Amino acid sequence: MTNRKIYGGLMSGTSLDGVDGLLLSFTGDHQLQVLARSSLPFPDELRDRLLNLAQSENISFTHLADAEQALTRHYALCWQELEKQAPGIRPEALGCHGQTLEHRPAIGYSLQLLDPSLLAELTGCNIVCDFRRRDLAAGGQGAPLVPAFHRGFLSSAKEDQIIVNLGGIANLTWLPCNPAQESLGFDTGPANLLLDAWCCKHRGTKQDENGHWARSGQANQKLLDQLLKEAYFSAPYPKSTGREMFNLAWLERQLEENDAQNLNAADIQATLVELTAASLCQAIQQLDPQQKARVLICGGGSKNTYLMERITGLARPRSVATTESAGLPPQDVEAAAFAWLAQQHLLNKPGNLPSATGAQGPRVLGGFYPA
Repeated sequence: MTNRKIYGGLMSGTSLDGVDGLLLSFTGDHQLQVLARSSLPFPDELRDRLLNLAQSENISFTHLADAEQALTRHYALCWQELEKQAPGIRPEALGCHGQTLEHRPAIGYSLQLLDPSLLAELTGCNIVCDFRRRDLAAGGQGAPLVPAFHRGFLSSAKEDQIIVNLGGIANLTWLPCNPAQESLGFDTGPANLLLDAWCCKHRGTKQDENGHWARSGQANQKLLDQLLKEAYFSAPYPKSTGREMFNLAWLERQLEENDAQNLNAADIQATLVELTAASLCQAIQQLDPQQKARVLICGGGSKNTYLMERITGLARPRSVATTESAGLPPQDVEAAAFAWLAQQHLLNKPGNLPSATGAQGPRVLGGFYPA
């Protein structure tokens, strides 16, 4: 059956963990009802291929095409999991992010890998994707895209709120309770990206489960101070960043320049947790000098117990919780945002927040690929 209020969202982020999917229904009062959810990890081989493409300076078009097809088929598998949970429901469209391989807003370019025509064939659904380029064309950063969704679904009339997404990169959205004040958003710096890369190199695992390894180390204050001197952290917003700036090569260069190569690997992991928490809370303090806002965290990093503890400690006296306390599970937020962006596209309504991206004005985002 067809219901014009039902949309799907499929999202894979900078962390390269896999695809998160939602099937949901929007209501007119800025509420949503989740009908089905799926999280489908990338097979090691696909994750490695995507990571190599994201880090390579010489890319074969054949390898790019092969990876795009494999990624698109993985997106289709995620949709099939949703379809099993909600049989007979055909969404108006699937909003699909694709996998970011390169993000260079300074030259107006951002590449999200996905074949929407193939995805339409495999799913039988209308596809809306390629959300960043219209914002870039309008002079924006093309990121972050979720602040407009945050403003619509996570604002409070009672207190200022800051929504934090801890993906590969950390970003935040400032949501003042006074509707006359402007909402803001920007990327604050690295989150899971560096933590995962360092853990993979030294432990051979994809991630530091619950931050146990980082907890076993001790942050090096001298190294942390040097890392925080990276110009991005003090650059004015709007701003966005990605794997192009913060990567393992960047970290190893910093270690070499600061004569820190011989530090214990666990101590470096602990320092990277502090880097994420400190750069994030530095931005929070900039937006909320009165220290009264409520901080709500979503994204994969919300599962890292140690990282959450450090953010909570540095954000005091502000309260810190996950978006679960606002009725939206942390793992659902970004997939829901892309379902909403698909709805905005079909309604011919803007999907960006110019105060967050720096675009010249509101724009309808994305391209439409019919079933």
